[in-house]
Amino acid sequence: FSVGMKVKVISRNPDDYLRETKHDIHKLVRNHNLPTDSFRAQTEYTRALNATKLERVFAKPFLASLDGHTEGVSAMAKHPLRDSVVLSASRDGQVRIWDLPTKNCLATVQSHDGPLNGISVDSVEGLSYVTVGQDCQLKTWRLPHPIGGKKMSVPLNQITLDGVAHGVSHLASSTDFVTCGDDVSVWKANRDTPVRTYKLGVNTIHCIKGNPIEEAVIVGATMDRSIWVLDTRAQAPLKKVTMKLRPNAISWNPMVINEFVVANDDYNLYTFDLRHLSHP
Repeated sequence: FSVGMKVKVISRNPDDYLRETKHDIHKLVRNHNLPTDSFRAQTEYTRALNATKLERVFAKPFLASLDGHTEGVSAMAKHPLRDSVVLSASRDGQVRIWDLPTKNCLATVQSHDGPLNGISVDSVEGLSYVTVGQDCQLKTWRLPHPIGGKKMSVPLNQITLDGVAHGVSHLASSTDFVTCGDDVSVWKANRDTPVRTYKLGVNTIHCIKGNPIEEAVIVGATMDRSIWVLDTRAQAPLKKVTMKLRPNAISWNPMVINEFVVANDDYNLYTFDLRHLSHP
């Protein structure tokens, strides 16, 4: 070794980690002052989320697929009086009526020449439904009764609109319905012109849904990222809230009259209460 050279030696005492006899148990070395993990909360959250996802997968929530549409499904509606009947509409303007217990298509209707934007079933007798499409047509159709494998091509009523309607929804306990697009229009089943029209600004209204209990209350969404609540007995929206991203669908809680759910472009669902609409 050269003069001035430093040598570091690791020295260990065997008594600290070896057994005195073969009958003794092995000594375990533990560090009781482990450094804290700054990501422990995030790690536990990820583990819990993965466990929940696996539980949902193993629960086998998928029941069946209803095949038949040749284009993408653009709108759906459930029958308000018959839980087993569901209507679906596709981008080619075709409407199919399904029976959920048997998973059979009961009727097929070529309703529009182009994409279909909205569909809604009469909530009083449940014998007719209304469709709106990109062809600026509003059509009323009669549900076949008894439903059974029929192809229908002639609507009960057909109205040419001034612009494209992006949604339609029936009011509770009434044959009246509302449509949305450049404005909100309230229609009666036996009239060719709306009974009331609401101008809510320059932005397109792309979603609308009537309250299933309260006849006069409807909620909708516009392209400026806002949702609003409208009472058809008033002249202007009761409340309006602007979200961070655009809402794309709305559904009322069938059990709680004041609550509705908004699907948003940020991949989240937001539940709102009419009494506290400022925050979900």
